[in-house]
Amino acid sequence: MKILFVAQNFQMGGIQKALINTLKEVCVDQQYEIDVFTFGKGELIKDIPSNVHVNIGGLLLQLIATPFYVVKQRKNLWHIILRILCMLIVRVIGSNNFYTLLFKKHRPQKQYHIAISYFNDAPNSYFNQGTNLFVDKFVRADKKFAWIHTDPLRASFNYEVCVKTYQNFDRLICVSEACKQNLLNFLPQYRHKIQVVYNFFPIAEIKELATQYPPFEKGTLDLLSVGRMDNATKRFDLIPHICKLLKESNNHFHWRIIGDGPDLLFNKRLALELGVEDVVEFVGECNNPYPFIKQSDVLILTSAYEGYPMVVGEALILETPVITTNFAAACEQIRDGCNGLIANGHVEDLYAVIVNAINNGDCLQKMKKYIEENRYTNRKAQEQLVSEFDRK
Repeated sequence: MKILFVAQNFQMGGIQKALINTLKEVCVDQQYEIDVFTFGKGELIKDIPSNVHVNIGGLLLQLIATPFYVVKQRKNLWHIILRILCMLIVRVIGSNNFYTLLFKKHRPQKQYHIAISYFNDAPNSYFNQGTNLFVDKFVRADKKFAWIHTDPLRASFNYEVCVKTYQNFDRLICVSEACKQNLLNFLPQYRHKIQVVYNFFPIAEIKELATQYPPFEKGTLDLLSVGRMDNATKRFDLIPHICKLLKESNNHFHWRIIGDGPDLLFNKRLALELGVEDVVEFVGECNNPYPFIKQSDVLILTSAYEGYPMVVGEALILETPVITTNFAAACEQIRDGCNGLIANGHVEDLYAVIVNAINNGDCLQKMKKYIEENRYTNRKAQEQLVSEFDRK
């Protein structure tokens, strides 16, 4: 069976890591011949299994598939100028027309059994999209799948655009039951297409990577958050405010934040303004965050919304309790009071839950023991994926 996965890029990110894990899972089965077409590159491209054939887009496609802040960081003046020119052109002719011009020379020659658009096409972005269009219009395949990694309601998906975009897809694959239910409410006419496949995790590999280096010297209470520094979705800007309340109530802790992104500088400045720079550490991008996750007392997710966040599964694999906001699928990963705690997404609510966990004696240890006794597996995700691949 020939399967094509189409990706925007392999920059560090949750969707990219989910794709890597899916490729690792699928490529071990010799009945599947796997190709990947990625518009752009990224540091995670090296993690694609060696028996997966990878095609990369041309220079213009690579540039528009790379976040602009990353292009600027590379300090290649010609690439920056090209990226700006592309931004100007797309404002004149529109994203679809611009992508269509670029995609014409990237049309694959193969006929596939299944072609998968693995990335969300961001509804309010000029460039953070295109995988749906490519699979729909430029790939020959018996079946076409679109993966949906987020809550379509909270992510402000455009109804008219989605009706048109998904009409030629055979499956709309959501990464959680909650996202599926919201998509059913949003696009009830496509209910026959909507299914769930949970994200995969390379469990043995994660455990091995977690032992590679000592990340920090253990303190009284070590808190951790991991993700792309994008305040609109991940709400890392809440953390300095929570830290201020924790400091004022004389709690001893150190909160590390792993990740890079467009709001990193803003959040550093916010921590300085609030006087919490001594208890908040911005680690930056980290290719192997697992030693940090394993050694921390609790992982904290502050997101406004999520689909099925990879970092929560990774924390549970490494037996680290989780405190999370109440995103749509939170209860599919976290059993409140058992392997983690669920809070509303406001500063005061998160602060109250964190303080309660700190002050409640062996609360974190009880959750850790529960996680040890209820180990994370990929069994459900394997059953779901095989079912979709084999479905007539």
